Amino acid sequence: MEAFKLDDRSYTREEFLRMLEKSDRKMELTQGGITMMSGASRVHNDITDNTFVALRNGKSGCYIKSSDTAVSVQETGDYFFPDISATCEEPDFEEGNIAKLINPNLIVEVLSLSTERRDRGIKFEAYMRLKSLKEYILIDSKTIQVHVYYRAEKGSWIIGNYYNLDQNVEIKTLGVSVPMSTIYEGIKVKDLL
Repeated sequence: MEAFKLDDRSYTREEFLRMLEKSDRKMELTQGGITMMSGASRVHNDITDNTFVALRNGKSGCYIKSSDTAVSVQETGDYFFPDISATCEEPDFEEGNIAKLINPNLIVEVLSLSTERRDRGIKFEAYMRLKSLKEYILIDSKTIQVHVYYRAEKGSWIIGNYYNLDQNVEIKTLGVSVPMSTIYEGIKVKDLL
């Protein structure tokens, strides 16, 4: 997914939601700034699709959605469109025409050149404020690499790193294990460069 800042002005939550309802493009609100989201690379899309299908086929019984569902971080007033979000609770949404999940337990972001800093920085900082969030997964689209952040007791985070295609990524929130070879299926190493 490619991302670029709309302009330098600060927007209220209400202004953003009005613009989002009228827009045919995804946009995110972070600390009053709007970031426009545009199409992703083939590799990014393939990784996202592979992961989404694996999670849905994992038979967790949880509610799993693609990037068309926004996540509302009510604690900060931010809105994001993660590549994948899931909740194993009853899904709770903000009102409006666009689905805005309030209680994700799992968020997955596929990193690209233009989004990596945001995904690792400002978005993770906002996501950490979600009381419902238990797991945050970052999947690299430039190399074979997955980082899993799992919230432990008292709010600390345990990090799992995966670098080999013969490893299985343990997703505790959903109670499933996804082979790295499935996440990167159909992608040649040269595609990652």
